[in-house]
Amino acid sequence: MKTIIRTLISLGFLVGLFFLMRGNFPEILSALKNADWRFLAAAFLVSLTMIVIGAKRLQIIFIARETSIRFWHCCNITLIGFFFNNFLPTSVGGDIVKAMCAARITGDSVRAVSSIVMDRIFGFFMVILIPSFSFLFLLKSNENPVVPIVIYSALAASLIGFLLVFHRGAAKRLAFIGRFLDRFVLGTKIRKLHEDLRGFGRHKSLMIKAVLLSLLGQSAGIVMIYLLALSLGAQLSIIYFFILIPVVGLISMLPSLNGLGIREGAYIYFLGPHIGKENAAALGVLFLGLLFLLSIIGGIIYLINDGYRNIGPQSPLNNVER
Repeated sequence: MKTIIRTLISLGFLVGLFFLMRGNFPEILSALKNADWRFLAAAFLVSLTMIVIGAKRLQIIFIARETSIRFWHCCNITLIGFFFNNFLPTSVGGDIVKAMCAARITGDSVRAVSSIVMDRIFGFFMVILIPSFSFLFLLKSNENPVVPIVIYSALAASLIGFLLVFHRGAAKRLAFIGRFLDRFVLGTKIRKLHEDLRGFGRHKSLMIKAVLLSLLGQSAGIVMIYLLALSLGAQLSIIYFFILIPVVGLISMLPSLNGLGIREGAYIYFLGPHIGKENAAALGVLFLGLLFLLSIIGGIIYLINDGYRNIGPQSPLNNVER
């Protein structure tokens, strides 16, 4: 039922976009046809760099939990996550499969899940932090009231979440929630996950490295989309992309099939006034194409490597560096 609802949401947004942009199809097709392949190639290379940075961050997070995993495993499961994002809830649904693959590799399901969750937390927080600072440069020139509302609401929510997870005093005040959850099987697992997440606080130097890699990785993702926009001939300062692209990313996390329809609509809504609706729509198509290309790579890795699906304690994939 949930899959049907997500599919209907994505289809609804797509139908709405087709209806609203029906008069701009010739311009959109022309923009795509005339896209500069040099910028497209550069965007693809940056996307691979983004994968490498994300994989290194994930490896550092595993190391912080005293769990060894090879770098190329992290690259593989990162790409596999891209593939499964197309079928699972929102744009973070692939994390479920990433956690499963990591658990099969490391043999520790709790630490695998907590590491993937922490990896997502770092990425999510940086998605919020980057536009929060970037927006200060365009505070006076911003004409869209939705932008600061989305940015600072998400920032407040993330700070509260960090406080609840990592602040010992806040955790004690909410201990009654843990006692209530202990009545259920899932509640016990949530408590173990929470305790494991708090363990990351003992590895401050590694966490600083992870934060810096998050900043670098998110910046690479924004530069990638900026290059896609340049391929269409869009003329807009890159600072706008450091503000608006994270906002699009946050909105894309709403229930749908990997943000399909919602993301493209957000491109048109937020970037359309700056680069033209036809270029914004074309940018959404190019990004979707690049996303599918990375997804295909991840899908191939998953299909040809049986170890990520059926791994046991004696599997060669478990022979990680200790």
